[in-house]
Amino acid sequence: MSSLWEWILNLVGTFTVIGFAAALFRDSVAKFFLKTIEHSFEKRLESFKGEMRDNEKELADIRSFLVSARREHDAAFHAKRREAAEILLRARNILSQLSVLVEYMKILKTEELVKHPDNLKIANFIDILVKPFNVEGKLKLLGEIDMMLPRLYLSEQSLRAFDAYDAIVRSAAIMMKYFSIPISDKRIPDQSGYVSKLIIEIIPNSQVDFERYGDGFAYNWATYFHDEILRLLRQEISGADNQSRAAESIESVASESRKIHFSVLSAAKATGLPETLIKTDEMASGNSSIV
Repeated sequence: MSSLWEWILNLVGTFTVIGFAAALFRDSVAKFFLKTIEHSFEKRLESFKGEMRDNEKELADIRSFLVSARREHDAAFHAKRREAAEILLRARNILSQLSVLVEYMKILKTEELVKHPDNLKIANFIDILVKPFNVEGKLKLLGEIDMMLPRLYLSEQSLRAFDAYDAIVRSAAIMMKYFSIPISDKRIPDQSGYVSKLIIEIIPNSQVDFERYGDGFAYNWATYFHDEILRLLRQEISGADNQSRAAESIESVASESRKIHFSVLSAAKATGLPETLIKTDEMASGNSSIV
């Protein structure tokens, strides 16, 4: 019995010692584990901050790259647009070398030309007017110009103005070449109002004049579209927009028209044709007032 009590007392003593030791070291152990956790957390926090700094640098590099790429893209786009404008102006320049043929079409009474009984005289008369301009050569040069860049990089306004001017000049060139062919029973080709439709789409209020004067009124728009192409291209490339037409320029066009009218009268006289095939100055310029 005494050994049992002795064992119980030893057991109680052991638990007492353990309890006392646990109470003694509890705060130290807790502090140890707390410091371990804090150290681990700080390491993870520093690692996270480092990753964030790396990510921010990467984002800054990406932003810098995008800005640089956009700047290079804009520079390349503007360069292509300038090249496209140069191509369009080159084509405009070739067309302008045939612009006198447009003036001829404004002056000549085309209905009287096809009705005149002497086809050979008419052909010779027109040939005198057309020959100096090398129409076939100019049209060939136009055909060799690649219009892909202008169609890709220039505005619809610029392209529509060019298309209208191109159609007007080509129509005049084709008609003058047609009249220079000595064939009988000649008729004015039906162009189904193609040129007038182009112009009306751009300038709707011109329809009234076309209804009054017919499709031939399209020739009176040649100078307007010639100047409009340059104005629109300047606006696209540099932002300049000068819509006014100088009085000196208008007077220069009028003076040139009078010279052309005189040269046509001289060619008619040289081939023995009556002046009745040619409109008077008043008739030729009477329906020429446009925008």
